[in-house]
Amino acid sequence: MRSRHITTTILAGLLGAAVHAQETKRPEEKGGEPKQNAPAAMKLYEVPPAREASSQPPEEVADYFKITQTQDAAQRVELIEAFLKQYPESRHASTLHQMATANYQQLNNYEKMVEHGEKTLQALPASPATLSVLALAYAYHGEADKALDRASRSISLLEKLTIPANVDPARFRAERNQYLASNYASMGSASLTKFEEARKVRREKEAAVAPPVPAAGNRPAAPAKGTPKPADPASGSAASEVLPADSPEVIALAKAQGYFTRSLELNPAYDFARFQLGIVYAYQNRAEQAMESFARTVALNGGFADMARQNLEAIYKVTHKNSLDGLEEFIARFKAQPAPAPAPVPEGQK
Repeated sequence: MRSRHITTTILAGLLGAAVHAQETKRPEEKGGEPKQNAPAAMKLYEVPPAREASSQPPEEVADYFKITQTQDAAQRVELIEAFLKQYPESRHASTLHQMATANYQQLNNYEKMVEHGEKTLQALPASPATLSVLALAYAYHGEADKALDRASRSISLLEKLTIPANVDPARFRAERNQYLASNYASMGSASLTKFEEARKVRREKEAAVAPPVPAAGNRPAAPAKGTPKPADPASGSAASEVLPADSPEVIALAKAQGYFTRSLELNPAYDFARFQLGIVYAYQNRAEQAMESFARTVALNGGFADMARQNLEAIYKVTHKNSLDGLEEFIARFKAQPAPAPAPVPEGQK
């Protein structure tokens, strides 16, 4: 039920804008409105001082210019790799590592993307844009601890940023909130991974001590009262499993809910966080909340609309006598109203 699909626009939007800000002296002149469902363009305000242009050999300048003029991602990363090998101490190295990170993401080369992203952080450890991109990538690939680390570092930096001179305060806050929303969503996704890992460990332990399968012809005994039911493949939920409040699964789900809730407080139209919050509710057997989250995701009509509809239909059938009658009217309710932030998570459940 849960998808690890992350749309290209999310990562490319995060990193492409950051690279562009380093290459352009006055990026504010480019204008353009941020995409609704992807983090907005955020400038890198802390850039290490560059060496004097006169210290660059003419061939280095020409090779760098060639890279900036190349539009094809595959050709560009080939040129970048060659440039960094030939000029490892170039003042353009950090910019090119960022550029390579964005291009390798477009090429679906996760290993090279992470390699260049981490090298970017070696030169720019206080780069919230790069940290955000890596957090999202690590969350997508199930590397929960790394995702939590990069996202928390990015959040800490973003919350300390002050509005630079000659930058519109409203735009700055909007961009920062978009990045914060992305990082909280990455932490929520990482927490879902930890929930799934904990559930797998528990089920493997339960299977190891399960009673032997009865011989053919023997009627199996009815399950004991209170025995957890297996997961429902139609909805992907944990069905009626009742676990202690301090179990790793319950704690991980509560954290995921809190992170996605915070993400949507910052950006109520963030379809990735809205979709994932629906997954959390489904795992918690909260059918009404799950259906609303999925319906709102469908209404946003973004990259997660199709998956949200599939999950919505599965739960809707379970709660409506295997019928989809009234589903379109249910979705239409949320198309006619703005997506609110979800209710805050109680303090004891965070």
